[in-house]
Order: sequence, then C-alpha cells, then structure tokens
Amino acid sequence: MSSSSNPSSPVPAAGSFTRLLNNVLQGNGQDLRWREEPVEVSHQKMKSTYWNVTAIVNGDPMGSGSGPKLRVAKDQAAKKILMLLGTIEP
Repeated sequence: MSSSSNPSSPVPAAGSFTRLLNNVLQGNGQDLRWREEPVEVSHQKMKSTYWNVTAIVNGDPMGSGSGPKLRVAKDQAAKKILMLLGTIEP
C-alpha cells in the first residue's frame, strides 16, 4: 500500500491541506506550482482582493480554489487534489 494513499488517516485541520499536499508530492518526487490570480472586488465603495488559484502538478492543472485570502484559496485547491489522490476522504 502506498503511503500517499491512506484514507483512514485523520483529516487535517482547515488550513493545513496545502502543507499536506506539499509533503505528499515531495515524498513522491512530484513538482507543485501555483497560478495565483488576484481579483479586485468592489462593494459599496470598498475594494478588496479575492483570489483564484490553480495548483499545477508536474505541469498539469489538477485543482483550483478561490477565497478572500490567498492561503484559503490554496487550501481549497489542495484539499480537492488530496481527495483525487485518495489521501483523504471527501
């Protein structure tokens, strides 16, 4: 059984899916890069930045996420990839 595929392992706390994904991919010798796209949002004279990210594994887009903070968007994308890999359960 591969160490990267262990559905019975505890689900990480929100905010640590990105770290877990990094560990899993590095352990398998895979490359992880991020495409980060800030989007300016205006609402009632207030401007804020919203983030859209895409996780790219070995040159292939694998998961995307979005959120009000960059770390939130990355964590969302990382969680999707970890579920695809079977590392965590949906």
